[in-house]
Order: sequence, then C-alpha cells, then structure tokens
Amino acid sequence: MFSILLISILSASLGTGAPQIRDPLEMNQEMVDFLDERINHHAPEMARLEMLVSAVFRNDALGFTYAPETKTALQTFTERSGNCLSFTNLFVAMARAIGLDARYREVDIAPTWSKVGRLVVFNRHVNVVVYVEGRPFLADLFPRIDRIEVGGRIVSDARGYAHYYNNVGADWFSRGNPIMARKFFLEAIRQDDSAAFVWANLGVVQVHLGDLDEAEHSYRKALELDEDHLVAMANLVELLKKTGREEEAAQFEDRVHDFKMKNPYYHYSLGERAYSSGEYIQALGHYRDALKRNSKEPHFHHALAKTYTQLGRYEKAMEALKKAAKYAPDEFVRSRFNQKLQALSALLAACDL
Repeated sequence: MFSILLISILSASLGTGAPQIRDPLEMNQEMVDFLDERINHHAPEMARLEMLVSAVFRNDALGFTYAPETKTALQTFTERSGNCLSFTNLFVAMARAIGLDARYREVDIAPTWSKVGRLVVFNRHVNVVVYVEGRPFLADLFPRIDRIEVGGRIVSDARGYAHYYNNVGADWFSRGNPIMARKFFLEAIRQDDSAAFVWANLGVVQVHLGDLDEAEHSYRKALELDEDHLVAMANLVELLKKTGREEEAAQFEDRVHDFKMKNPYYHYSLGERAYSSGEYIQALGHYRDALKRNSKEPHFHHALAKTYTQLGRYEKAMEALKKAAKYAPDEFVRSRFNQKLQALSALLAACDL
C-alpha cells in the first residue's frame, strides 16, 4: 500500500541545483534590470500590474511556461519555467520590486491524487493576489488578470515559504533521500509551525527512518492543528496498527475508510496486492475502481493491460495499453508503453490469436 503524502501544490518536483536552504523570493540584478526595462515604475498600480503580466508571459520578454518543478523566484526567472508555486514565488517577488502589494494565496480545490515516483500525492494549489487600490486581483498560470470575488485564503509569507520548503522536502523524499527531506520539512515548520500539511509529511519521513515515536508526534500535531486532516489521520491509523494499537486506531477507522475509498490509488494498491497473489479477477475489479476515480492515470491502464494479458484477454490488453500510452506523462513513458503494445501485437500475429 502506498504512503500518502500531502504536498501543497500540483507538483512537487524540484528544479536542478544544490540542496541548500534558499530564499524563495530571492532576486538578482538581472531581474531588477529586466523590470526596469519593461515596467514604468511611475505608472498607476493597475498599469504596472498589466505590464508585469505581459513581461512574464510574452515570448519576446520572459516567456514563462509551465513545468512540474518547484523553484525559487530566481530559478524560475533564469529557467523561465516552473509550476504554480514557482510562478507564485516569481510573481510575488517581481510585483513587490515594482511597488505592488502582492501576497500568497492558498486555494481549495477538489481533492485529487497523483503519483510521484513511489508516492501518492494529495494535491493543493497556491497562487498570487495583488491588491490595487484595495481591490484584490488574481495572478496565476495564465496571461491575464482576474478580479477576485470569493474563495481562497490570503496567507503570510511564512506560510508561502512553508509551502516552498515542503515541496522541496517532498521531492527529496521521492528521490530516495529522507535525510534531506527531513531537513527541508523542518525548515518549513521553522517558517510556519501551524502548517498541518508539513507536520503530516514530516511524519511520513520519520516513519521511513524508523523514528516511530517522532512520527506519531508529528501526525498528532497535524491533527491538533487541523482535526479534519485526513491524510495525517490515515497515516496515524497505519502507525497505530503497526505498533499493535488496534483499539486506538479503530477510533478513526470510519472516517479514514471513507477517505481511502475516494482515493484512486488506494484501489490501485488493492489491485496490486491481488495481482501479486495471482487473483487476477479481483485485481481487475480493483483497477476498474481506480479508473472510475481517475480515468487518465496511465499506471491504472497499464495495470489493467497486464491483468488482461494474464487472463488471456489480449484484445482488451491492447486497448488498455493504447490508453496508457495516450495518457503517458512524457515521451519516454509513452515509448515504453508503445513498445509493450508492439510486442503484444506481434505475439498475437505470430499466434494468430
């Protein structure tokens, strides 16, 4: 079964660079010069905001594009790409440099999960609010400005920094370096010790390192801060069971069960367990349940394909492999699925099946 790791935004990959603690809003002289060339610092606030959006997105200026990595403002500027938190760091730093009131904003989105390496990630989103004459305007991963009427929470820089260091820690953990992950989660907590999602993540790393008492403290701290934090609750239940405290775990079971049933990767993990035991019909049912909750996850379609192959349903296996290739996250993975598809097709032709 997968560990559940809560990460603050849609992706937790980290850009290239040394693993030191860096200021997410750090700027250099090149960034200052870029702004001086493209922004009239004496223009009205709204005009400055519009000029900044244009400078960030236009191909003949910065030409920002989406990429899955989490980066500082400086890294995002240099590489001209990043995820929503990277964009937020960049835009907050540059907006403040031209005299605008820019702040981090947490956004509630419908619960979604994604797979990062061996981890299952519960996704969140962060973007930017810029106040112009007291009115809030949204800046996000698109080249326009929207007036904000409702929704989201304006948060402190400390919370914004916690999101950044949390993502960096999550990436180190996905790379198989829990020591470095712990370093960045602790830095996130140092920035904002009220961030329940960081405590939950720290607990995951501590379990991995065998520090079960510390992990339990972290999970309970997350629940103290947010009693409805189902990720921390689910991981605490697993820890309580692991340490033989079934009665205590049962106090949370109903809520955790409902949470798991909505998680497509929970059904996928059940399918993997059934498949490894040779129970292919049961595995098929679990994989289909996973696909009902996320129809565009290539791992689910690939799992379906390998199960159909075991059952001798080769045409169905080919259909599933085609979908796995269709939803592959990159050309490397797509090529791997297509190779499997070609091999299966050749087998069918040779056997005249």
